[in-house]
Amino acid sequence: MAEKTSESPVRIIGSRELHQNLPGILRELENDAVRYVLTVHGRPRAVLIGAAPYLSMITEGRGSSEALVGLQLTALLGGGLESVSLDDLEKALGDGHPNAGD
Repeated sequence: MAEKTSESPVRIIGSRELHQNLPGILRELENDAVRYVLTVHGRPRAVLIGAAPYLSMITEGRGSSEALVGLQLTALLGGGLESVSLDDLEKALGDGHPNAGD
């Protein structure tokens, strides 16, 4: 399926693969830790997150996993770390616990 590393909940997926594997991707998005970065012609266009994890994220505030996704997306878009706040860097580089840095 989509490209994924063992350290990251983020999967990079192209639009063609999204169309081919939509049911499986929707099932995976039920997992709170899973995020997809949708690319078109190799360029990031959207971040996909499940509905329940999204609601949790906006009601509880942004956690370390969202900060990490943000950093990864910044890198994919060719941005530098100077555009990322120190608070976000600290959250993303937390100790790996789900609420690290919160």
